[in-house]
Amino acid sequence: MSRTRKLTLSAMVAALCVACMALSLLIPRVTLAITALAGIFPAVVVITCGCGWAAGASAVAAALGLLILPDKTAPLWFVFFFGHYPIWKALIERLRNRLGKPWLGWVLKLLGFAVCAALLLILFRAVFTAPLPERLLGTGYGPWLLAAGLTAAFVFYDIAFSGLIAWFRSTVLPRLR
Repeated sequence: MSRTRKLTLSAMVAALCVACMALSLLIPRVTLAITALAGIFPAVVVITCGCGWAAGASAVAAALGLLILPDKTAPLWFVFFFGHYPIWKALIERLRNRLGKPWLGWVLKLLGFAVCAALLLILFRAVFTAPLPERLLGTGYGPWLLAAGLTAAFVFYDIAFSGLIAWFRSTVLPRLR
């Protein structure tokens, strides 16, 4: 694929990500799901153009989302997790396949997720200067239940994402070539 085609595809994916994040303004109750959908599009760039082009597309989409959209919730989720997730998922799975240790992939993915969640929590506390809502922290088990629920959602997302990538490679990619 030529550099021009890679640049065009990356720019179109960045625009599609921003449009998807803007959709969360119309349907605010599903912001997280819509941002997760926006995070799927950079995987197309990872598969067809490589991780470098996908990093550029994700960075442009994140910057445009933060600059253009009035509600910063979706762009922040995109910046802290969904925008770069397809890139590090691809890199971790390449490493896992090269070393032949399937458990290593899960360890690295869960560690990466924990770092992203911690950074988002730190930003939340710094910006809003308040702890998480009392209903999450009211009991001593609140933070642990929240962490367990988010980790389970991440594992489900990763498995579904892997299935979607396999479908894309077997069905859509041969038609594009």
